[in-house]
Amino acid sequence: MNTEIIQEILDQYGDRATNSIFERSFYTRDLAPVPELLVGPLFRTLPDIVIRPESTEEVAGIMKTAFKHNVPVTPRAGGSTVYFNSVPIHKGILMDLNVLKGVAAVDETAMTVTVKPATTWIELDRYLSTKGLAPKSFPSSTPAATIGGWFCMMGYGIGSLKYGSLLSQVRSIEVVTPEGEVLHLTKETQPSLDWYAASEGTLGVVTQLEVEVRRRNDMKHFLLQFASPAELRTAMQAIIKAAEVPFNMHFTDQECLKGMNALGIAPGGLTEGYLLAVDYEGSEQELELARTIIQSIAEKTQSVTLLQNETAELEWEEKFKAMRLKRGGPSLLGAEIWLPIKNLPEYLADVQKMSRSYNLDLFSYGHVVTPEYATVMTTFNADELYTIRYIINLSLVKKLHDIGYHYGGCPYGIGLWNAPMVGRIHESSELNKLKKIKSDLDPKGIMNPGKVYRAPFILNPFNYTLAMDVLAGIRKVLGKGW
Repeated sequence: MNTEIIQEILDQYGDRATNSIFERSFYTRDLAPVPELLVGPLFRTLPDIVIRPESTEEVAGIMKTAFKHNVPVTPRAGGSTVYFNSVPIHKGILMDLNVLKGVAAVDETAMTVTVKPATTWIELDRYLSTKGLAPKSFPSSTPAATIGGWFCMMGYGIGSLKYGSLLSQVRSIEVVTPEGEVLHLTKETQPSLDWYAASEGTLGVVTQLEVEVRRRNDMKHFLLQFASPAELRTAMQAIIKAAEVPFNMHFTDQECLKGMNALGIAPGGLTEGYLLAVDYEGSEQELELARTIIQSIAEKTQSVTLLQNETAELEWEEKFKAMRLKRGGPSLLGAEIWLPIKNLPEYLADVQKMSRSYNLDLFSYGHVVTPEYATVMTTFNADELYTIRYIINLSLVKKLHDIGYHYGGCPYGIGLWNAPMVGRIHESSELNKLKKIKSDLDPKGIMNPGKVYRAPFILNPFNYTLAMDVLAGIRKVLGKGW
């Protein structure tokens, strides 16, 4: 990036812009502890400059400068993923959006809230609670995840089973294009706001969202313990088809439960079985119907235990601590997979075959987010301080995705690291359409380049598959110590 452009930006934005190597270094990673040996030779993750805009107008000004000089721009707020979605790989400008937060307006007649993109979901929930309102859905990473960030991902999480994806709840957005134009979009405009959902910051910078909200209701929580994953699936499907739709369903496999028990954090001190947490929200009448549904399903299932209310409520209170197994760490590696519920038992069975084959503990848990699909996270302990061992273990993430793909699943989120598997996420016709949208909206390719649509050459599907399979073979030979 031209030093004159950098100086011009520094002069314009003062202490809200920096080219300090020390400060820029904090933006070279997200939650994924990827070794420098793997990143440094392949990508230029250190931005030339970091800017914190205070308004939509400043975002537009930055984009106009970047477009004029053909400089890559990477937008970032919470940075709470592990795919390098918000990490630059071609240097350029890192646009830190964390000043753009807060609620702009609440319309209780329309039941919407207008909010800035870097507002976290926990901040929004606390604000809405003072008005007797609540978000319709939110991610399991609510304390750190931002409204804009989750919209630009797939936007499925807690509450999605009942209220749908975040996209279905967004009425309008304000977005700055790569050329610096400010657009106000709905589902009926051209371009449509739909184009920006799950775009992962590659089409523009979302600066404001109008999102539907709900009345804050009472809740009732249930926790069921099953002897097998087949019984778990049968109960899930019965609950989904029942007259009252749950707000949330969260499941934990037996190995995950054992792992939590070893750390002293298993719900109710349980040591075996497959758990299903079912959470309802609504009126007193709706909650009573929910209780009847759960009791009826429990009575019809041969080996199920309906656990005490206190245990179920505690599990709900722990809903934002999905990564608590990291305590057995120091780190976790894993794969998050969009998986058909009907194939969950077969997926879990093959995961345990892999566990035995590679002599490591694999833990699976997840959320049911549509009547047909769940997001399943399968993890294992790792240590990034042992670089070579860590890189070899990364191959097992691909093996987990292979199992998921075999059962109709695909990666949840793309960014950089899942780009080699983009063909599993989108059919070729759909991918071509997305590439056309990218080309039309970002003709110079400056908006978060190198992500989502195709893998960089070094990570193209052939190279990636070959390298991961070789490393996985090495890992199998090396055994448990690795």
